[in-house]
Amino acid sequence: MAHPSPAASTPPHEQLDDFFRKATTVLREASHASQAQHEIRQLARLLFDVPGAARRVLKPEWSALSVVEREEFIRLFGDRLLWGYLSIIRGKLPRDRPPTIRLVGEEVGAGGRVALVRTMVGAKDGTDVRFDYVMTRAGANWLVHDVVVDGVSLVENYRAQVAQVLRASSYAGLVARLRPGADAGGPSSTRQAESRSAAGRPARDSPVQPAAPHKAETP
Repeated sequence: MAHPSPAASTPPHEQLDDFFRKATTVLREASHASQAQHEIRQLARLLFDVPGAARRVLKPEWSALSVVEREEFIRLFGDRLLWGYLSIIRGKLPRDRPPTIRLVGEEVGAGGRVALVRTMVGAKDGTDVRFDYVMTRAGANWLVHDVVVDGVSLVENYRAQVAQVLRASSYAGLVARLRPGADAGGPSSTRQAESRSAAGRPARDSPVQPAAPHKAETP
């Protein structure tokens, strides 16, 4: 029996289209903003390769972790990664109408296992913002491995900050910073810090702060 080739499967950009269609429906139908945020975060969790991103930001310490420690880090870092992506979306895109997303190009490499989907999105100030999605194959689906916004890699950003925390502290200290309500500020001040970070200002009490830009490589 012949098996479908990688090139014959669903194009990677269709996974993104499906996510944005569902997210737009949630925003239109949700009765409360908190409900919409929760549901969109759940949709994003299905779209992102959170375990892969967690391994990438924690190398080489990842190999020394137990299974339980890895699962905990995936959960904690996954929350931070999804918050980072969605805060960029909230900060740059209009809230009173669905975003205008234009597919610029799609490149598939590494034997059909890795793809780069290039898009341009209409920002709320009228300009176009470039969102490039590095995606990896997961069975019949494609998952987002990284998001590059105007040339800045989200995952590389976090990897630089994780390395900085590890140099100054320890793995236990990193996990403590990632836990909800960490440090003296608690959850409420953490949300304020995240708001400042989304606006482009470093958040002093944010568990992982913005890092210097890192360019992403084409697959």
